[in-house]
Amino acid sequence: MTVHCAGEILLSAHSPEGTQVEEMSDMIDAEKLIGTWFHNHEADEGDLMVFVRQGTELPPSRGRTVLTLGADGHVSVGTPGPDDRPRDAAGGWELDGAALTIDAPNLVGKYLVVEVSAERLVIRRRN
Repeated sequence: MTVHCAGEILLSAHSPEGTQVEEMSDMIDAEKLIGTWFHNHEADEGDLMVFVRQGTELPPSRGRTVLTLGADGHVSVGTPGPDDRPRDAAGGWELDGAALTIDAPNLVGKYLVVEVSAERLVIRRRN
């Protein structure tokens, strides 16, 4: 599914290797978002949240947020609980242009998709 951006200007981000990431075009292929993503908090910069695909090697962590976006609009958000065991919450998601809305506890809100590729998803919380 391809959706069109509502005219929002997207800023460039830098990859951890220091190479410039191309600006998003005004079209985002929503199918690229579908799947399971792990929060790579070590790569976050400022207000950017970086997620990588399941199976990507990450440094040890006491817990990571896990975001699973389904093709049917269902979302599952897993977060570490107070005893470090994962806790899952379910809800929905939708994409309107580059605006990603997640309606699930622990990650509820509106986000701007800054970058999406086969391996990496970068979002910024919107006000």
